[in-house]
Amino acid sequence: MYKIKLNTFIKIINSYINPIKKESYMTDENLKKSMIRARSGGTHKFLNTKFLGLEGETYKYELDFSKECLNPFNTVQGGMIASAIDEITSISVNIFSKDKYLPSSTDIHISFHRPLSQGKVVGTAKIIKLGKQIVSIEGRLMTFSGK
Repeated sequence: MYKIKLNTFIKIINSYINPIKKESYMTDENLKKSMIRARSGGTHKFLNTKFLGLEGETYKYELDFSKECLNPFNTVQGGMIASAIDEITSISVNIFSKDKYLPSSTDIHISFHRPLSQGKVVGTAKIIKLGKQIVSIEGRLMTFSGK
């Protein structure tokens, strides 16, 4: 049988449920550092990724899929979509953590609801849970009309 003081137990439960308060502010300096780091990568340049802003707890981006991203069906290849989601979720964690975390993806699950066409799309990322070692984050890509 384990004995834990009630205060300790509450602290453990609270840290499990909400390990880090989701702050919805960022300084220009932290954003600048994160974007300089993001721009140094090839995926960022290839997809012409642009940070559009933070809406509540959702990070919003614009990405551009060129004809080099298309499969034989003339829609964006699934691996390109996965790469784009990996890009925006990683940047979002870096911005959120004020450039303290440089995430490496360990597991990506993707559900494809409809094909994407060549051109500009909106990407969103929302941090679900940020632990000491693992981040759960949701990324989405859609057309500017929301599909």
